[in-house]
Amino acid sequence: MSADTWSAELESKGSVVFPPRRGRLMLRLIGFGLLMVMSAWTNWDHLRNDDISGTLGVLRLTALAAFVYGTGLTVWQLVTNRPVVRVDADGISRGRSLRWSGIGSIEDPAGLPGARTVQILPADRRTRPLRIPQDNVENLDALTPWLRSLHNQHRT
Repeated sequence: MSADTWSAELESKGSVVFPPRRGRLMLRLIGFGLLMVMSAWTNWDHLRNDDISGTLGVLRLTALAAFVYGTGLTVWQLVTNRPVVRVDADGISRGRSLRWSGIGSIEDPAGLPGARTVQILPADRRTRPLRIPQDNVENLDALTPWLRSLHNQHRT
């Protein structure tokens, strides 16, 4: 999608909603699922051989816990279709909202390829930044200037 499409949707519907991209989440689920199964298998093998002690044993269990968490989170996102990014006349929301007047700045997309995010920095430094990931918006390079233009419109 492009900024023109988003602007037209904002004018006609009053908001633009970016649900999680299901194809991307399915790929993540497959990856985490495979890592979880392989990790569980190696942990089980080491447990049967009474070789689960020491630093490597702790690291294996920690990795398994991380893979279980990643798999569970991804399943939750697929089932609930959340978190949703919403842009409307009040501001930007993703689980929680930042009003346009409460936004200090909108950062350029940053992060590793495939895991980039746009960070929305609040004016009040005590408030946590809002992050918009590629899980919701594929074209973060087009989203950033569009959000900045909306922010500028609402500041004047």
